[in-house]
Formats: sequence, C-alpha cells, structure tokens
Amino acid sequence: MELSERKNEIIGLGEKLLAKLLDKGVDSVAILIDSHISRQVRFAVNQIVATKTWDETNIGVMIDKDKKVVVFEIGLASLSDIDEISNQLMMYIKNVPPREDYAPLPEPSMKYPELKDNWDENILKNPEMHVNLAFDVIDSGKKAGAKRMAGTLLSKAMFLCLITSNGSKLTQESTQVYLDVRAFMDKESTGHASIAGTKLSQIDASKVAEEAASTAKLSQKYQTIDPGRYDTFFTYDATAALLNLVGGATSAFAVETGQSFFIKKLHTNVAPEIVNLKDDPLFSGAYNSRAFDDEGSPTRANELIVSGELKTYLHNRFTAKKFGSELTGNAGWISPRAWNLVLEPGDQSINEMIENIRNGLVIHNVTYIRFQNYMAGDFSGIIRDGVFLVKNGEIAAAVRGLRLSDNTLRMLSNIIAIGKERRQIFHWWLEQNIPVLTAPIIVKDVNYTKAVK
Repeated sequence: MELSERKNEIIGLGEKLLAKLLDKGVDSVAILIDSHISRQVRFAVNQIVATKTWDETNIGVMIDKDKKVVVFEIGLASLSDIDEISNQLMMYIKNVPPREDYAPLPEPSMKYPELKDNWDENILKNPEMHVNLAFDVIDSGKKAGAKRMAGTLLSKAMFLCLITSNGSKLTQESTQVYLDVRAFMDKESTGHASIAGTKLSQIDASKVAEEAASTAKLSQKYQTIDPGRYDTFFTYDATAALLNLVGGATSAFAVETGQSFFIKKLHTNVAPEIVNLKDDPLFSGAYNSRAFDDEGSPTRANELIVSGELKTYLHNRFTAKKFGSELTGNAGWISPRAWNLVLEPGDQSINEMIENIRNGLVIHNVTYIRFQNYMAGDFSGIIRDGVFLVKNGEIAAAVRGLRLSDNTLRMLSNIIAIGKERRQIFHWWLEQNIPVLTAPIIVKDVNYTKAVK
C-alpha cells in the first residue's frame, strides 16, 4: 500500500486506541504515529553492494492518570489487538508514581506554521535516482584520484500524525535524504564528506565525492606531532559533530538530570559575540522539518545563543513547569530536543580561514565522542578522515596519532572565526542525531592528546 493510501487507516486505528483508553478512565491520551518508507543505497570498493527499501509504522502512546504518566511504543501489526494494548497500559500506570512536575497536555493552537520545501516526490516515485547518485559518487571520487569509494545514501518519505484527547489531530508529510561518503587511498589515508537535505536535487554527489577523495589523497604523506594545543579549523562535518553536543546540552531535561554543561549558564556568555545559534525546524528545506512537537504545540525558531549569550533551554510540558518557563515547541514525551541547529554564517571563505592559521590543524571528522564529565563539559573524540598540520596558512602534511581531548565550554568561548558558506549535515555519526546547517569554524588552542590504540 502506498504511503498516501494508508493515512486514513492509520488515523482510524489511532482514534480507536485513543477512545479505548479514554473508556478505561485515563485523564488524557496522546497518540503519535510515524509511518515512513525508507530507501538505502550502500556502496563499497567502488561498487553498489546493497539497495534496500523498507516500510515501517511506529505508534507511540502516552497516557496520563492521576498525575502519573506512561509512554509506550508499538508497531503497526501489534495495534490490531487494541484491547490487549490498552489493558497493558492500564497495568503499567498503576505501578508508576505521580510526577511532582506534572503539567497537563497543552491545548491545541489555533494556528500552526507552514513547512517549506520539505517534500520530494522523487524519493517515492524514482528509486533509480538514488542509484544514480551513488554511481556519481563512485565515478567522481575515482576521477579525483581515490582508489576506493564507500558510503551510504539514505532517504525517507514520512507521514506523521498526532492525535490527542484534548482535540489535536495534526498531520504532516515530509521527506529527507543524506549522503555520507568515505574515500580511501589505503587503510589509514581516508577522507570523509557528507550533505543532507529534503530533496534528492539538493544532494551534490560529485562535490562531496571530490572533497572526500582530495582529503584522502592529501592524507598519504603524514607525520607525527607532539600533543598539545593548536588553533583548529573544523570542516562542516567536524563542526556539526561539535554543535550536536551544544544542541543536546540545551535540553532542559539534560540540565535537570545533570547531563548538560549549560547548568546555571542561562543568560550568561558562553561564546564570543560572533556566535549565533538557533534551533529552527521551519527554515526552507530543513532536514528535520516539524510544524508541531510531540505534545501538539506549534514549533518555532528558538534562539539558543545570541551574540554569545545562552538565551534559552528547550522545553516540554514537564520541564517548562519545573523551570517556570514557557513551552518552546520542542517536546519529546520524555525529553525536549532540538530539531535543526542553524549556525549564523561569518564572512570568511575556507581559503581565507586556513590562510589565517599560523600553526594549527585542520580536522575533517570527529567521531565516537565521549564525555568524562557532562556537567563540566570534558570530552574526547576520535579525529579521522583527514587531519592536517597547517604552517603559515598552508597545509604542510597529514597528521596521525592524536585524539581530541578538551572542554566544550572552553572550545565554545574560543571560536575565533566562522565561514560564510554553509551546508546542511546529517549522518549516523552525529551523537545527538540533530541535523545541523553550519559553516566551518576556527577554534583557538584546542587540546589534543596522544591517541591510544
């Protein structure tokens, strides 16, 4: 069954479950249905190794009774036994304590924002376009000198529906696609680049492939340098990885549970004046476009950092009550979250930024980031797929044997330049799974330790 043909059936099943739970005597119910068709093309060693299409529908249920809250997720097949599901939920809610921070579901809004450029029919109707993009990566990477190209192209066409007992019946359709590419000259000489959007036409496969291939080629001639502090140019992907940490830390749930380095930092300067960061699910072509959050509040652009000052945490109904704040349109049922991070661009080209580095590094990818202390912001991460020494504004050699080991707050405060060209980034390596529209950045005095294998 086509995605468009199943909408009424899915909504009908959700409404039946909602009615059944209300008959059981709960105070309120929310049903969140996410139905999507995904297409994936994987390629390795210059060949397409797998193409997959899968069809999933997940149904989330949240019930409130006597200030108790239970959240439950099931697949579409399980929804056929509505009586059994409703009985299980009532059993669960008997065994949980009331929430001290309880707040009711927000009332539906009279108006919700309109999403722009968030649908591409080609993702459903033209699967061959996915394969063609993968071939473009392979051909472009080989022409740019890479010996082997590998990566993933993943797209989704999604139908989202929220039904609540206080009258919300909200739906939206959207598409998203990302391309994640690695190029190889040998096992150690690798390059990486990625790009994301809502339409296949936004995916510049040749450009991404050429970037990854050129990085891999440059990585062949390498040297070791002493651990220490270096001014560092972070590319699009590396910056997106770091901004994911910032986005995750703005969740009021993370603040409340001691998993944020922004505790007691609200309305203080956490970065220099050149840094302006917002969460915006509404910009044209936003990878994670959302018109409403999981509680039925309208979404909006939220200014997170303005001229270096941390302006807000992101809230759902429970954290808003606990913090005495307003809803921000970022609700997840357990934890509020950022939808799409957007970094305001600067005024320098990539070449100009690197030319201004006297003795520093270029980092293309930061992966497997782990915190040693969430509240302090101490973390470390593997740097890979292109690490280069810069001397007097020029790349001198590739570097191996270092690990990024620093503090998020210190790095934020040490941003000294932001590029003027932005790219939307999303891939599975991002720790918080938050898409980012970003330019490259330069951070002064970044700390590196010796990598331990």
